Amino acid sequence: MYAFADGKVALKEENGQLHIPEVISSLSKEDTAGILQLENGAIATSTLSETQLKELGFSLHDIRASRLQIPADEFRALCRAKQLLFWHNNTMFCPTCGAPTFRSDFVEKKCPKCGHLSYPPLAPAIIVRVEKGADEILMVRAKNFRSDHYGLVAGFLEPGESLEECVERELMEETHIKVKNIKYEGSQPWPFPCGVMVGFSAEYESGEIIKQEEELVDAQFFHRDNLPKLPDGMSIARQLIDAWLTK
Repeated sequence: MYAFADGKVALKEENGQLHIPEVISSLSKEDTAGILQLENGAIATSTLSETQLKELGFSLHDIRASRLQIPADEFRALCRAKQLLFWHNNTMFCPTCGAPTFRSDFVEKKCPKCGHLSYPPLAPAIIVRVEKGADEILMVRAKNFRSDHYGLVAGFLEPGESLEECVERELMEETHIKVKNIKYEGSQPWPFPCGVMVGFSAEYESGEIIKQEEELVDAQFFHRDNLPKLPDGMSIARQLIDAWLTK
C-alpha cells in the first residue's frame, strides 16, 4: 500500500535507504480519507498527522526531493501511484455535468448521469540535447532549478504541435538557435504532477545564443572536458548527457 499525507508519501528507512512499505497494516479505514485500489496494491490518503505516522514507524517525504534515496524500481511504482492519486482526487465529479463519477476500469472513470469518460491526464514535455560538432553541447541554467546544476532545454508540448516542432520552438524561444536532424532518444515519467518527458537529440544549425531572460540564468555551449555541474543520475537530462559522453 502507498500512503500519502499532506502531499508527501509515508516511507520507512532501512540501512540508509527509503522504502515503500509492502503493507501498511497499521492504517485502518478510520485512518484514511479514502482508498483507491490498484492492480498490485492500494493507495491510501492518510488522515493521520506526521507525528502519528512517525509513532507507527513511518516518516513523510517529498517524492521529488527523496528520489535518489529510493530504489529505482520502487520509485517508478511510487510515481505511478502518485499520478493515479492525482487523477482520482481531481475527477471526483464529472467535468461535463457535475455528477459524482465512479471508476469503470483501472484507468477510466465514467459519469453515471451523462456517460462522460475521463482518463488519467498526461502532460508531455520535450527535453533536447543539442550537439555542436563532436565535443560541445548546449546547456542551460533555469531560474526554477532547485540546485546550482545545469540542464538541457525543455518545455511543454502545445496543442496542434508535433514533438519535433516543440523542440524547434522551445530552442528558439529560450536560446534563439536553430537545429537539424532531430532524433528521438527516450522518455521518462515525471509525476509532478502528471508529466512525461520525451527526450531528443539534435544538431546545431545556426544562430547566436540569446537566452530567454524570464526563464534562464545562463545558456551556452560547453566542451565535454569542461562541463558544469550536471543533473542527478535519475533524470532523463543526465541520461541524455551521459549517452553523449560515451560516444
